[in-house]
Amino acid sequence: MFQVIEEEVAAFKATDEGAAFWGLRIIWTSLRGLDTRPVVESMDNCIATKLAWPHLVAGYDLVGPEDAGRPLADLLPELFWFRKQCVLEGLEIPFFFHAGETLGDGDATDDNIFDALLLGTRRIGHGFSLYKHPRLIQAVRDRRILVESCPISNEILRLTGSIMHHPLPALLARGVPCALCNDDPAILGQDTAGMTHDFWQALQGWENLGLAGLGSLAENSVRWAAFEDQDSESW
Repeated sequence: MFQVIEEEVAAFKATDEGAAFWGLRIIWTSLRGLDTRPVVESMDNCIATKLAWPHLVAGYDLVGPEDAGRPLADLLPELFWFRKQCVLEGLEIPFFFHAGETLGDGDATDDNIFDALLLGTRRIGHGFSLYKHPRLIQAVRDRRILVESCPISNEILRLTGSIMHHPLPALLARGVPCALCNDDPAILGQDTAGMTHDFWQALQGWENLGLAGLGSLAENSVRWAAFEDQDSESW
């Protein structure tokens, strides 16, 4: 797959349409509901792929339904093994964890946000339950961790009834770096329109955002995009 991605990106950038294309990178993902062996095998494949295509692999994440999967606390042995193997190979593969995609408050899924911070995540996918935790909000803000907010996905999956109930404005008001993301556009029916729906819904739903606010969210998505490898200090 990575060989094909390499070839297709090069072919696109060789055209007039793709001449200004910045390129792309991939966050390697493992399904969080899997047992230890397949998770470790996936991690091992991630390391091998990073060695072969270092410019294409940006980081590592665990994905899938968060409430139904294993919490980060349960995956600590695998994650520590992965980090140790990266050090042995001289690689920098940071974490970009999904966390807090839940309605729970104080349960194991909600606690994923705490553990994601302790594990040094550079971004938080969804972070829907973050607004319930003032100290966590302060920590996320102080550490400059980006929250990848996905309003349409959260609405479709019934975490919120509508854009008007979404916690993103509360996070923005508290200085948390955020970006609009579209989660699973193919699965959720957004197709090639991609981000357009999320930006349009945010513009229509939140009176205090406006074009300047949308511009800030778009700028954040570039600033936190991890287009090149950086160690933790540089990041």
